[in-house]
Amino acid sequence: MKLILLGLVLLAPIITYGQDTCPTPQSLNDILVCLKDRHQLVRLKDLEVKSTQDLGKALGQRPNPVLDVQTVHAGDARQTQIILAQELDLGGKLKALSSKGDIIHKMKQTELAISKEEVVEEVLLNIHHFIHLNENLRVNREVFKSLGMVISALKKRPALAPEQEASLLNFKLQQSEVNNIITLMLDQEEEILLFFKINGGYRKEEILGVMEDHHHPLDIHKSNEKLSLNLERLGLETKMAEKELDFQKSIPWEGISIGPMFMDDKMEVISEKLYGVAFTMPIPIWQTNKAGKAIATISYSNTNTQYSLFKKKEDLQKDSFLSRIEGLQENLKKLPSEKDLLETHHRIERLYTQGLITPTAFLDSHRIWRDTIASKLEMQERILKLSIDYYRLTGTLSEVHL
Repeated sequence: MKLILLGLVLLAPIITYGQDTCPTPQSLNDILVCLKDRHQLVRLKDLEVKSTQDLGKALGQRPNPVLDVQTVHAGDARQTQIILAQELDLGGKLKALSSKGDIIHKMKQTELAISKEEVVEEVLLNIHHFIHLNENLRVNREVFKSLGMVISALKKRPALAPEQEASLLNFKLQQSEVNNIITLMLDQEEEILLFFKINGGYRKEEILGVMEDHHHPLDIHKSNEKLSLNLERLGLETKMAEKELDFQKSIPWEGISIGPMFMDDKMEVISEKLYGVAFTMPIPIWQTNKAGKAIATISYSNTNTQYSLFKKKEDLQKDSFLSRIEGLQENLKKLPSEKDLLETHHRIERLYTQGLITPTAFLDSHRIWRDTIASKLEMQERILKLSIDYYRLTGTLSEVHL
């Protein structure tokens, strides 16, 4: 028996890990779809949604009737009074509380959806960074290889002129700098791979299998435009403020109850049984909860105004994002392709080995090549971030697919 229990303890982490692990991806979109549901942040928010599922019913429960029994004895005389009272909700308190509970649940659902958007953004940016790291690595490795070739050629010469010796030192320094850049990029790559392992249980080879062949900008598609989730959340806050106002209006009318009443009055000579109705209600003379209603009214007015302002702001932002994306894409088309840059690099390399250009021009060609690639990748990243912002405003970020 002890051996069985020990085996179950040892297997528990493996079983849990298997449940949290995403299946082997066949495409980039498989990674996006899986992490959108299995990311740690999403799972925590999902638990909060489940915990508030019946909150509206719980807050809107009708109170139980109250049984009030009083009896008094004096010698042979006895008086007994029985009242069965049921509290009434004439002010709409229970309805307001039930509505608030339902709104809280909807707000938790909206927060879950917002968390999924945040995960989608994180996954898209990590995929983008990984693809661009690979492109940058190819460029820098090619530069490293090119510098190695000319360094090796110079070292083979029996003697070097002062200018050639200076060129050799510059080439070595440049190669050392490029090597440092490659090392830092490989470290960044490992950090991205760790993100996918922690949140989806992906192995390194699985990620490499679907990412290494993608050397192009991410092609992202969305579905039909809707309200942004932030605007939806603000709308729910407005409804919550409205229900809070209803609740504050109901407070002066709390404590209204009605029910049957029975009284048994037994004296020394006679005995009487009396039946009737007991009714209690507050009389709002000294206060009608004006302060509570005033605060709730201001809160409702503020959230309503915020909703209108944010709606106008987001409409303007959407037009701006689309215009900026279009402008960046047009500029991106004007940049030379990776193939053209590689051919230019090889051409300059041949010119240097033939002694037709100076070492300075050769080193400048490397710098220009790397700067052009970096500028291109930076522009692509900016387009991606603007696209993510646009999809968030249209409420479709969690629905994008690669």
